[in-house]
Amino acid sequence: MSCRSLAVLWLSVLLCAPVAWADPIRLCYEDRDSYPWSMADGSGLDQLLMAQLAEALPVAFSYVALPWRRCLDGVDRGLYDGALAASANPERLAQAVFPQDKGLLDRDKRLHTATYALYRRVGDGPQWDGERFTDLRGRIGSLSGFSIVDFLREHGAEVDETSRDPLSLLMMVKSRRIEAAALQVSRADFLLAGHPDLAMALEKATTPLQVKDYYLIFSRAFTRAEPERVREIWAMIPTLREAPAYKARFKRLVLD
Repeated sequence: MSCRSLAVLWLSVLLCAPVAWADPIRLCYEDRDSYPWSMADGSGLDQLLMAQLAEALPVAFSYVALPWRRCLDGVDRGLYDGALAASANPERLAQAVFPQDKGLLDRDKRLHTATYALYRRVGDGPQWDGERFTDLRGRIGSLSGFSIVDFLREHGAEVDETSRDPLSLLMMVKSRRIEAAALQVSRADFLLAGHPDLAMALEKATTPLQVKDYYLIFSRAFTRAEPERVREIWAMIPTLREAPAYKARFKRLVLD
């Protein structure tokens, strides 16, 4: 499926997909490109999965792009029925409902899995050995409101959360405003591929910081009101994620 045809499919979900349920489910998502999962033109892998989900059930989704922290706060307050795509931490588990099985996160119902790594200046900056930071002499940058912040602080790092833009964070590393940036690998590598000057100045630490699963989450109010809808939506995700159409696009964007 081409990016153009996927964008058309995504738009049809936003506007006029045929549905069995009358009221669209209101979802928010981060208002920044997050390659390859969510893109402004609708070509992201999560957007493909959601478009296929809307057709398969069928169900209508409406979407609003927001700063990530505001999106999660809106789900917590019941302003939105859910959000994509969120990793779990104690605060978010209190804010929203994640798919669980016997009290544990049901990772089979994840939208995707992503890896975080440390990006630093070539030959300079902090090291990460899988357990602790060394040579850490300043702040590590993270996107505002992202759960990797907790991990960084738990391991003794001072965190700069002043930016919502991953490209700005990489530029801050190059200009020595911060010592390093903790970013999702697919997202940061995509940006570096488009900015050769940054790619020459920065390097990715070989040992990942964290590997996280990301979920379609729902508000507590919506889950109480529509528990069967929530279960049916979550149950369809693994089937679509393992379908040939999705796996072929995943291979092109992530593995090739």
